[in-house]
Amino acid sequence: MSDGSRRLNLIQFAHLLDAATLGRRVTGVHVHHTRHPSRGDFLGRDSIEAIRRYQVETFGWPDLAQHLTIDPSGGIWTGRNWNLPPASVAGENGTASGGPFMVELVGNFDEGFDPFDGGQREAAVEVIARLVRAFRLDTRKAIAFHRDLTRTPTTCPGSGIDRARFLQSVRARIEKLARVRPARRGKAPLFRPQHLAGFHATLPAEAGAESAGEVPEHSSAALEIAARTTAAIAVRQIASRPPGPTVFIPRDSAEWADLKPHVVNLSRGELSQRGAISTSPADLDGIIARIRAHVARSDTQHVLLHAHGGLVGERSALEYARTVRPWWMDHGIYPVFFIWESDLFETLRQYIIGPRALADLTDAAIETAAKAPGSIIWSGMKESARRAASAAIREGDPGGAWLFAQRLAVLSAELGPDRMALHAVGHSAGAIFHSHLLPVLTAQGVPIATASVLAPAVRTDLFKDTLLPEVRSGLIRRLTMFTMEEDAERQDDCWTIYRKSLLYLVSRSFEGLPRRPILGLHESVRKDAVLRELFGVDESGRRTGRPSAAELQLSYAPGSDPNPLTRALRHGDFDNDPYTMSAALRRILALEDETGIGFDDFPWPPAVDRAFELPVPAAVAVPQVPAAAAAAAPVLTSGQRRVALCVGIDRYVQRPLAGCVNDARTWGEALGTLGFDVQYLFDSRATRAAMLDGLERLVSKARAGDVVVFQYSGHGTQLADTTGDERDRFDEAFVPVDYHTGAFLIDDDVSDVLSGLPRGVLATLFTDCCHSGTITRFAPAMRALETTSDRVRFLPIDPSLEAAHQEFRRPMRAPARKKEKALPGVIHFAACRDDEYAWESGGHGDFTTAAAPLVVQSAGRGDTNEVFLDEVYGIVSARGRQHPMLMPPAAGMSRLALLAPLTSVPPSAGPARDERQVRAALLAHVEAIRRLLQA
Repeated sequence: MSDGSRRLNLIQFAHLLDAATLGRRVTGVHVHHTRHPSRGDFLGRDSIEAIRRYQVETFGWPDLAQHLTIDPSGGIWTGRNWNLPPASVAGENGTASGGPFMVELVGNFDEGFDPFDGGQREAAVEVIARLVRAFRLDTRKAIAFHRDLTRTPTTCPGSGIDRARFLQSVRARIEKLARVRPARRGKAPLFRPQHLAGFHATLPAEAGAESAGEVPEHSSAALEIAARTTAAIAVRQIASRPPGPTVFIPRDSAEWADLKPHVVNLSRGELSQRGAISTSPADLDGIIARIRAHVARSDTQHVLLHAHGGLVGERSALEYARTVRPWWMDHGIYPVFFIWESDLFETLRQYIIGPRALADLTDAAIETAAKAPGSIIWSGMKESARRAASAAIREGDPGGAWLFAQRLAVLSAELGPDRMALHAVGHSAGAIFHSHLLPVLTAQGVPIATASVLAPAVRTDLFKDTLLPEVRSGLIRRLTMFTMEEDAERQDDCWTIYRKSLLYLVSRSFEGLPRRPILGLHESVRKDAVLRELFGVDESGRRTGRPSAAELQLSYAPGSDPNPLTRALRHGDFDNDPYTMSAALRRILALEDETGIGFDDFPWPPAVDRAFELPVPAAVAVPQVPAAAAAAAPVLTSGQRRVALCVGIDRYVQRPLAGCVNDARTWGEALGTLGFDVQYLFDSRATRAAMLDGLERLVSKARAGDVVVFQYSGHGTQLADTTGDERDRFDEAFVPVDYHTGAFLIDDDVSDVLSGLPRGVLATLFTDCCHSGTITRFAPAMRALETTSDRVRFLPIDPSLEAAHQEFRRPMRAPARKKEKALPGVIHFAACRDDEYAWESGGHGDFTTAAAPLVVQSAGRGDTNEVFLDEVYGIVSARGRQHPMLMPPAAGMSRLALLAPLTSVPPSAGPARDERQVRAALLAHVEAIRRLLQA
């Protein structure tokens, strides 16, 4: 078996192919697709290794069937040794002396399934063109699709791939490659072949290791591979937990034993091994087994997916589930409860109100007070919902709800059509959770019989993007929204001090500016033509009497005729209201409302008063933060400062950009939310002198305990080294607006300034430009490789600019440095590697679009620099064109909390902070806002 798969990019593959000296003659190229996993099911290395283990252990093959695998983003994975015949098609595999080269495409490319496009298609064309050219093959005869070679009926590599068009693209690429000027003969190589990524795949193979097998595509193989993938992920997640006292061994409390088969417990979207009830992949299998047994003995065959409101504590959510579970089961419905968030909302409530009466504070003041901390928590909650239903949270890690959905889809397929009816109930932010989860199920052909959203806190734009198309297509067969009529919304009181429903606070505060329409707000429905048509109401919000695709049930303010189907008059009451819940039950059972089924036996009063609105005492005591937690929290003490300089340049003389000023403003707003005093340099003001002066002032005025940030969005470039300190003979450089005079801000300049950083000061850099990886000289540089794009942040250097640069720097030429090293107190987040380009689209840089919103959330949670990078990397790298980096910092700095003063956590800190420390950080931040408002 090989040393494991390596993921290559096109440049790495080209070098590997050029250097390969094979003992086996390649006579053709065979093309397959995996079918399973599909593109959406692919989970990176875990999927590749699961396929490998299945094939090796099941068939006794020496390695993967294929020589190369091309993933959905265009990554190229090594597989079987190139000197071995593949397991492509029985009788067509050749021998160790000669035969075909096998390429596998990840996805199901039959018509109506995955598209064959984007980076994957580009990589497939390039790889096969280079193979044909390297081995001097004839494209008309040498490239064979699996379906053309076997007598077994198959469409592989997919009926959606037109062979003639594909071969035309390959021939065109071969012609393009032929026009590339070859390297000068006799030139010394830049590297030894054994240093190339994937070189092990080209080494001589063991004698006799041949195969006459054929790659399997049947469903049993798919299920086995999927199971192995999820098992590997679970093992890695547990193994990756920090050592020491923070390691948690799940011991489910006997108190909740009856709920175990009904609960999927999640933490930030992933299966949770902590808390009162833990959930592992094996536990998901157990839930599926219970559902299968329920369907087998039940006449009704109904399964309910329940998502509680956001920011509800685990115990509160479990108490509710335990209260209503027997009611659902008594009516023949198997409930599954997703427990998916924390109880920080009550903490936020206490700290916004503070230890004083605020009866005279206006709603506008409350909205202002809650905006910064509320946005942090609310955004984190929404991100948890998105992650839960995501196939890849980080590289290879799926969300817990996504894992459950895959198992549920397999069960649905096994049972056949109409054997199991699936239903969804989501209260408040639970509608956000279902907006991400339900499309995962419908995409696999699992319809949703009914969906009931109770006072949904989902934004209307997300609803329109996710659930509305499913309603219109019939994949969600019946949608009902239960919420308050506008007068009732305005008479609700949130915490007894905010004089409207919580949804107004979400719309006007937590979701930022401008105000965002929320689906559960009656006024949002009546002001939106699409929603009016969907629910069959007019501009006043009254029913038109015309047929509608979805049902709207409103609870009315006192003094109006009550609605017999919902009478909740507080946002948090809907899932405790017998009228609402029994109406949802009857829709699941397809019973007439006149029967009243479910009302009399609904468990009322509820075991707990939950959701958001808990009674507010006359004075709320501020809990004391434990000393250890307070010491670790990223909170400024008296005399400490937070200062940031944000630079954005669009108006270049050459290659102007369109998103850099927007980036700088976005970063400034995010940092301002975290308490930074932000200064800006835009366009004409962003000269080299101004940028250098601003950076010097950040450093020179800083004192121990201060936190400073330098953010740059603009062009990056590389220039000939003038001091002899660069291994690749190039300096990386920012491109100021006056660059045409030779005034570049190179890595040496930045390093000189930061080397004077006072002890105890933290400097964090966010650079959204090309070749940003070693702008600050923290790590050895790699010479960048050119690509073509009109929206990359890279400025080519012509001879005149190079001459101007040399002349500009002549008076300031410094002695050569001999060693590149990390600078103490400096953290540098770079938009891309040095062999990549930083991209912008839609008026913002890809890196900024992901990182700026997350910096507020991560700092609020107390995430480490490593954790923050993982979040950003997962979002940005999903597009396959750049990979953000945390340049190697001084020892221990990567484990420091993001933007936390160095005096709060020593650089040698050990494991990441626990939940109490994160809570302490948030509470101190909110308390500072409260005191500011009070003053």
